[in-house]
Parts: sequence; C-alpha cells; structure tokens
Amino acid sequence: MPRKKRRYTDQFYAPSPTKGNLFWRRFIPFQIWRFFVLNFKIIKIVVLGHS
Repeated sequence: MPRKKRRYTDQFYAPSPTKGNLFWRRFIPFQIWRFFVLNFKIIKIVVLGHS
C-alpha cells in the first residue's frame, strides 16, 4: 500500500526579507557600525578572559 506524500507548507520555508531589511543589509554606514560593535564585543570578551 503506497504512502501518501505530504507537501511542505509555507511554514517550512524561510520568510522573504522586507524592503526595510534589504535596505539595512545594503546600507554601508550601518555595516561599518555593526562591524565596530561586533569587534568591540569580541575585544571585551578576550580582555576579560585574560585578566
């Protein structure tokens, strides 16, 4: 007896990014800011780990 195949519903697929998300992903000043914030967090973790 063959098993029925169920199709994936929309909840199994990733959502499409909004226009706002795409803007912030491509906005270079924001990317530079996030780069420095992330690096500062990493430096803080390293410095606190070595003291």
